[in-house]
Amino acid sequence: MNLVLLQTWWGQRARSEKNLLRLALTLVGAALVWSLAVAPALRALRHFETLHAVQEAQLQHMLRLQGAAKDLQAQPRMNEADAAQALQASVQQAFAGKADMAVSAGAVTVTLRGVSASALAQWLQMARTQAHAAPVQARLSRAGDAWSGTVQIALSPN
Repeated sequence: MNLVLLQTWWGQRARSEKNLLRLALTLVGAALVWSLAVAPALRALRHFETLHAVQEAQLQHMLRLQGAAKDLQAQPRMNEADAAQALQASVQQAFAGKADMAVSAGAVTVTLRGVSASALAQWLQMARTQAHAAPVQARLSRAGDAWSGTVQIALSPN
């Protein structure tokens, strides 16, 4: 439809019909503005607090990890023999006879027999902080609440 035809068509409409058409166009325009501009902004505002809380928690977690990393970096350097000795002490302390340890060329294999998940987690933390050792590979199986298998540890002097 070109502009002349539209003007002619509009001129032929009665005043009440023109008012109804204006009202309909205004409602359609308002609905478009609402759905494309206002509603998304309101939705974002409603979810802002939740998103902010989640991101704040993530930031605090990252700051704790950063602090832990700095603490590990600040620890004195440890040679391989001292690291192996510290790891042996942590194995005996954490597992009380439920684990054996074998050392060979900078690597350690710890064989576990029926240890709890919490004891394993605590030992891994102790191994990292006290012996400067990092797990490289774990082959574990679970029987009830107890874990058995092997964990290979790399002795990593700082």
